[in-house]
Amino acid sequence: MNCCPTDMEQQFGTKRAAAELRRYRRRGPRLTARLLIRGLRVNLPAEATLLDIGGGIGAIHHELLDRGVTRAWEVEPSAAFLQAAEAETRRRDHAGRAEFVHADLRTAAAQVPEADVVALDRVVCCDPDYEQILELSLGKARGLFGYSYPRDRSSVGTVIAMQNTIRRLRGTSFRVFLHPPTRMEAVIRARGFVPVFTARSFVWQVGVYARPVA
Repeated sequence: MNCCPTDMEQQFGTKRAAAELRRYRRRGPRLTARLLIRGLRVNLPAEATLLDIGGGIGAIHHELLDRGVTRAWEVEPSAAFLQAAEAETRRRDHAGRAEFVHADLRTAAAQVPEADVVALDRVVCCDPDYEQILELSLGKARGLFGYSYPRDRSSVGTVIAMQNTIRRLRGTSFRVFLHPPTRMEAVIRARGFVPVFTARSFVWQVGVYARPVA
């Protein structure tokens, strides 16, 4: 999912979910998802389970269920995107290997299981409290953690500020946040994870971290 607003159903509604699913079926995962999948695949443990937080149409778990993951859970606050993810899961004959939770991670944390792999693609950028969302997510990761976020550069910050101003003028509560990468990495390392894969585009940064086996 592309950063989560407070007015979730309005921002990420049926038309947008349908368009995203059509695009995925034609062209595959978007760039950040592709990079995350690449970084996670080369570090996957055998018979891994996956928790896809804010997974949108489910591109990450669709691809990884084809590539070694045995079971996946998706937590997604948009009903429309979750329905699209479920439809694609059935189309790919993965229905018996995936479960879906319509909720924000904060409200669903108690009912979501731990998994070998946890992924957040363009999720932390929508949350003003990056520490809490990272802590909750890392608390579910047994071995691998991967996420993507906007790069901390002036040009990206300028565009985000302009977009947020337009949203405010339009009366929507959706906002994107540019969090400090060094502080986010400090939260991750404090949980015992170390970087094993990094990639970037002009706008986005992707990081995959592993918990070393004792």
